[in-house]
Amino acid sequence: MLILLPGIQAGPAEFARLTPLLRRDHLVLPLPDSTADRLPDIAALLPLPPGQHDVVAASFGGLLAGALPPGRVRRLWTIGTLPARTAAARRSGRVGRVLPLVPDAVFRRWYWDRVRGSLREDSASDDVLAQVRLPRRDVLAARLRAIGRWDLPDRPPAGSTWAWGVTDPFVTWEKGQVAAMGHDPLLLPGGHRPHLSHPSEVATWVKGDGE
Repeated sequence: MLILLPGIQAGPAEFARLTPLLRRDHLVLPLPDSTADRLPDIAALLPLPPGQHDVVAASFGGLLAGALPPGRVRRLWTIGTLPARTAAARRSGRVGRVLPLVPDAVFRRWYWDRVRGSLREDSASDDVLAQVRLPRRDVLAARLRAIGRWDLPDRPPAGSTWAWGVTDPFVTWEKGQVAAMGHDPLLLPGGHRPHLSHPSEVATWVKGDGE
């Protein structure tokens, strides 16, 4: 089975345009509403079916896939996931520590505007936006702290491809850097969510790479 793991913001809605193009059996997993702030602890709460699976993971979901126990992931494709504990990861940890101090009304207004703008940049329609359910502030803060802590193995699961969109505003690495970290690098059309803006191209990539 092909497992799809969403990013930190939009949840399963970000795969709304990709899943109809996938021929094989697949399952989109929601991220757990957990206040654990270690990646392995959050990953352990994923409702993952028994056995070994191929995984397509977006952004934060790719970190959770990398934190799963050995043997659970047969093939991993990530999209827009940090390949190493970069400065961006450390910034996320700092934001996660400050976020609980922000008034709830300010957080929800600011965060929803930010998420909506980011999704619009990735060609999200009104139908997709209507499906988005924001994580609670304490859950989001814990996820951000988990990124900052970066409790991940030194090497990725076997057979991993790290992909990102050519206009992704969060990506600052080069193909050679990703390859040196043990991943197969791949550029896709689009920004942070090519699976939303260019679902046909992403579906073709996954199918051609083992679907």
